[in-house]
Amino acid sequence: MEYLNLRRLYVFQTVAKHLSFSRAADELYLSQPAVSQHIRLLEEYFDVELFEQSGKKIILTEAGLYLKDAANQLFKQLEAIHQTVRDIRSHHIGSLKIAADTTAGAFVVPPFLHQFHDLYPRVNIKLDVGNRSMVLQRLVRREVDLAVMGYPRVPANLNADPFKDNPLVVIAPPDHPLTREANIPLDRLVEEPFLMRERGSGTRSTVEMFFDKHGLAPRITMELGSIAAIKEAVASGLGLSIVSEAAVRTELEVGKLTVLSVDHLPIMRKWYVVYADERSLSPFAKIFRNLLLNS
Repeated sequence: MEYLNLRRLYVFQTVAKHLSFSRAADELYLSQPAVSQHIRLLEEYFDVELFEQSGKKIILTEAGLYLKDAANQLFKQLEAIHQTVRDIRSHHIGSLKIAADTTAGAFVVPPFLHQFHDLYPRVNIKLDVGNRSMVLQRLVRREVDLAVMGYPRVPANLNADPFKDNPLVVIAPPDHPLTREANIPLDRLVEEPFLMRERGSGTRSTVEMFFDKHGLAPRITMELGSIAAIKEAVASGLGLSIVSEAAVRTELEVGKLTVLSVDHLPIMRKWYVVYADERSLSPFAKIFRNLLLNS
């Protein structure tokens, strides 16, 4: 089927608006014969008459009335398409998909998303939060634009740029006996029960490697599926844990938890923004990455 000539349809829309070939010709800066030619070719395209004579005036036929309404809707949609493309080109509208590990998703990424949203309020943002394994899977499958996590070891086909300090600290309830001691030896610390995230968590992996490097192993008595559960369990006196300082900032301020003074701690890490290929990043993903790196 031959494509509909939009220029011809626009001429028809103008004639239908004025119900006058001459006034349409004046508005379009065309000759009246040229306008008549456009209408004739459009009628041939649809094989139907669009106008009919009524005395000295022209009126729209039933087909013409339908085509007028359809043309008005079509040109409104085309204008919306053009505006959307212009907005995308000028970074005003689009989407940003991020994955983050549990701690980053809850305590690190939201303030940056707030900054980004203030700059680009019409961008649709999606944040997926899970453990390190899930985050990397989403990134490798290109289901998200980029990821934020605290564990730097990633597959060779991914890039990881550090952007913010992420110290891991030992937390305890304020009334724990060890709060009265300073420079607690690691071999004393491992005598205590530890509460940790499930295997696959970046923090869990980092903590286990840290103790292994010192020839020790934490006595893990409970695995919990969220940082919120760990904080509550530690505050209740069920054991100690090692978590990102960012995750307990509020609890430390209100005195619900405390940080122990331990030799070789805190474990100093960084937060990382991880992505597959800089060249394949969307404009908004690049903007968000730069927002993190310049923090």
